[in-house]
Amino acid sequence: MKRLILIKQSNSVDLAHLYEHIFCMRIEKFFSEKHLFPYLDYSLVGKTYRGVVYIDLELYTEVAITLANELSSLSITFNEETFTTAATQLLAEEEEPLASTGYENVKQALEELQKRPWQNIDDIEFIDAKKIRKKTGSFYIAEGKARPARKLTTGILLDVEFAASRRELLPLFRQFAWLLTSTLQGALPEAYGYYSLKDLYKNTKKTVGLFNIFKVGDADDIQVDLSDTLKTCLEVTRDLQQYGAFTDYMKELRKTSYYNRPNLAPNLEKNYEDTLIFIGPKGWQKIATNENYELLLKHMRIEVKFGRKKVSRALVD
Repeated sequence: MKRLILIKQSNSVDLAHLYEHIFCMRIEKFFSEKHLFPYLDYSLVGKTYRGVVYIDLELYTEVAITLANELSSLSITFNEETFTTAATQLLAEEEEPLASTGYENVKQALEELQKRPWQNIDDIEFIDAKKIRKKTGSFYIAEGKARPARKLTTGILLDVEFAASRRELLPLFRQFAWLLTSTLQGALPEAYGYYSLKDLYKNTKKTVGLFNIFKVGDADDIQVDLSDTLKTCLEVTRDLQQYGAFTDYMKELRKTSYYNRPNLAPNLEKNYEDTLIFIGPKGWQKIATNENYELLLKHMRIEVKFGRKKVSRALVD
């Protein structure tokens, strides 16, 4: 495993935040085009601190490590679609009205920020954010009434009767659900401008599943189509299957070692908290099989809920 931290500064705090969202979407798309997936190949965190754009990448596979060398020079096309999607994410995240001096001005400012080179954290001595002279710039959070976001939830669910009868497979289901949810956390914001807020695992008599809560910006032109969102979730699942993400991950699980590969091993305590099962390397070797993978898929479904409306579909027909 390797870690890459990139830093870029801007006097325009809100523009920097917008750029951070656009750049993270570009990274997600770049890796997706190479058939690499979050949680399996890499983990991405993007933040903006008072005009400091902070990109933190953990790279788990050799392919991801090699491709990461290209990230600091990735080309970005700043068009209205990209701008609108990122701004929609910010509206959901900040829950405050947004304003700009016009799209062309924002585009020019983003292009200028893009030209500034990234700094690797290993090459930095100090950055005193308090000394960054902030300015409003071409894109900013405006004064006005707060815009509380709405909530959309996706759920990766396991049939409760099957879960009760095959409890030893719960850790494997949990890991598959995390892999799928991690991918949705990138795909749905890019497609619809949703903002991923948090996730929650439920293991009760009535529900076994992993839920991800997204914030949806409150604006007249932001509509939620549950059927289309569900369709995207299923397309993501098919991509994971088609490009062998699930089967590759099972191979990694069978290599689990909390002594030799601790950074790549599933979280032992979190797995117990969610499933009430302590599972060690020998357990992963036993359950992470193609047969169990196919069996779980037959008993899993995806659910999307927005307000009082809900749609769901089995992962396999």
